[in-house]
Amino acid sequence: MSVQNLFLNAAARWPDTVALHEPATGQMLSFGDMQTALQGFGAFLAAQGVTPGARVGILADASIPYLIADYGSMVCGYVRVPFDPSLSVEELRNQISDADIAILLHDPTHAELAEQAAGATCVSLPTNWPISDAPTALTVSETALSTLASLNYTGGTTGHPKAVMHTQGSLNAVVNNIGLARPTDVGDVLLNVRPLWPIASVSVLAHLCHGGTVVLGGRFNPATFLSLLETTKAAYSSLVPTQIARLVQYIAEQGDVPESRKTLPFFRSLDVGAASLPSELLEKAMSLLGPRLSILYGMTEAPWSFYLPAPELTALHAAGNSIGAVGFPLRQVQVRLSAIIPPLNAGEVKICGPHLMAGYWKQPEKTASVLQDGWLATGDLGVMDNTHLLKIVGRSKEIIRSGGMSIQPSEVVECLLSHSSVAEAHVFGAADPEWGERACAAIVLHADTYIQEADLILHCKQRLSRHKVPKQILFVSHLPRSHYGKVQQAKLLKLLEA
Repeated sequence: MSVQNLFLNAAARWPDTVALHEPATGQMLSFGDMQTALQGFGAFLAAQGVTPGARVGILADASIPYLIADYGSMVCGYVRVPFDPSLSVEELRNQISDADIAILLHDPTHAELAEQAAGATCVSLPTNWPISDAPTALTVSETALSTLASLNYTGGTTGHPKAVMHTQGSLNAVVNNIGLARPTDVGDVLLNVRPLWPIASVSVLAHLCHGGTVVLGGRFNPATFLSLLETTKAAYSSLVPTQIARLVQYIAEQGDVPESRKTLPFFRSLDVGAASLPSELLEKAMSLLGPRLSILYGMTEAPWSFYLPAPELTALHAAGNSIGAVGFPLRQVQVRLSAIIPPLNAGEVKICGPHLMAGYWKQPEKTASVLQDGWLATGDLGVMDNTHLLKIVGRSKEIIRSGGMSIQPSEVVECLLSHSSVAEAHVFGAADPEWGERACAAIVLHADTYIQEADLILHCKQRLSRHKVPKQILFVSHLPRSHYGKVQQAKLLKLLEA
């Protein structure tokens, strides 16, 4: 079923049920209104001269206008291309050029960034669509499941940008996976406080397509999150581990919370995306929210592949067996492990299923390196027991995952080497109780040069997204290397600890 038919089905079944609610603006759309708005957005693009199949860029924070543009692009036969609002001008410009977008839609907050990066292709994100004036809405023919629906930029961006391609069919499979993992009743409320790029909006899409109501709660704020769960009567929400750590820390600093916010009678599950939780943080989160934490495992290339529902996670934690656990494969997902790799005695996790990406945009060689015979090599090292419970124990790739975000070390190295004082640089991840991992850099300076850590960090902040900026810099006389010339990262971690 295409994205268009998913929304047609929802509008036909629950026309008067609230689909989207944004408390900050008071805006609310029923499923019937939303369907007309999606078609109206298509009419808006046609009036702008955007031809079907073109890429539509979106640079905005999560809001109802954002979602109408996001879903409306796919419903009406365009390709949605959401951009990270925290990108630097250079990074955004590189992605825009790579995607060859026909138009960049932006909200007022990011107008200056959009104009600097895209110039004449910028247009303000529309905030009004035909609701009752149905004749102005666009009539769209059915879209084939093999049709490209979305480009999702991930990983490196200052070098050659990497965009994951999803089709109408793969997104439909993700929607089905989410419905199987987390069943939704009509009217169940999903409170969203996460950014919706590059692929997170598919979780919201699945909730809508199963009759749920989505409340857009703005950016995550630990001071207001629990009260939002209470006032919206949310059944579901989702956070990354960094946000959970901040929530737990805030509550600890403020003291106990009202009993009503601990009880939360409507709340069923908090889905933790991007990583498993450290045992200590899981313990504190459970003491705050009760046995309501669930783990989801996937990536932009393969969203929602494994899921560990709250009852199973609670039981594993009580048995002292929850470390690294990310769940069981969903019904449409096949999994296998590559040859066992010492010393972790784990294999690389490989995934197969209809929810996989179609490949990387304009990068067939990179696609072939990770996607072979329908199997995606994730780069994660895992172990799996006879119940098919997957535990992640490491990575075969060197991507740093910090606060739910992926960082390519080579990208940060390139930025550091662009400073005239830096002769050599090595970027690596170190364990961090809040971020999961923090990006660190070991630097060798040119002879007779000197620079302070703060100045080098500022150099990075001017060129990289804030989550990619090293949080700690180690100045060394030389990079320790093995007989084969590989940097011995373990020695750098010991120096860092010292």
